[in-house]
Amino acid sequence: MPPNEVGEYLPGDPRYGLNAEELGRYYSQKPAQWVIFAWDKAGASDARAANLEAQKAYAETLGERLVGYGHIVSDDGTETLATTWFVQLDDRAAAEAFAAADPLSAAGVFERIDIRRWSNSFLKRAADYQRKGLQQYFCTGSKITDAGDFIAKHLHAHESYFETYADSFVFRGPLRSEDGLVNVGTALLLELPDRAAAEDFWNNEPFAANGGYQDDSRIYRWVFGD
Repeated sequence: MPPNEVGEYLPGDPRYGLNAEELGRYYSQKPAQWVIFAWDKAGASDARAANLEAQKAYAETLGERLVGYGHIVSDDGTETLATTWFVQLDDRAAAEAFAAADPLSAAGVFERIDIRRWSNSFLKRAADYQRKGLQQYFCTGSKITDAGDFIAKHLHAHESYFETYADSFVFRGPLRSEDGLVNVGTALLLELPDRAAAEDFWNNEPFAANGGYQDDSRIYRWVFGD
């Protein structure tokens, strides 16, 4: 873990008070977790609908290894654009095998599948979240190159800002390098009244507000998969 990635986490965070060596050990010993984005082909809605129940059953096979599962949808909620998985699996090969065996993948629904290493910042899972009946949003983006100094500078403000939204997070965490040691982005889910509220959240987040993300930074409307 590069020393300049160390910043100031808040009490209650498992990374609170860790120095660079300890933080590196924390991430190297933590079970690997992954975000899987499986994007639908055009015209695949019938095949999706026909295999959705099988996909739900597939999600149940993960048990405690399933952090969350759901779908990216259009802003009006009428069109499904992708399936997303947040899962704990041993390595990238296991994540690729899991994605390939998804019933929707086997049915030819997906145009492409993207897999990113991820780390759940807390032990919170979608099943633990008390839903409020609002809209869900998936916010994600890659950090700027060589972001260690930037992260250290803004980390305390970032964590303090997130604390004000603690009741709205389904779960959250950083995207990681392939070995899990370097923070290279963010992937999080939260529940808010509407897109305007989601944009307000994201645009005022200290990393985003200070130019910390690349052009792939996005806010997606999202729905639970159950």
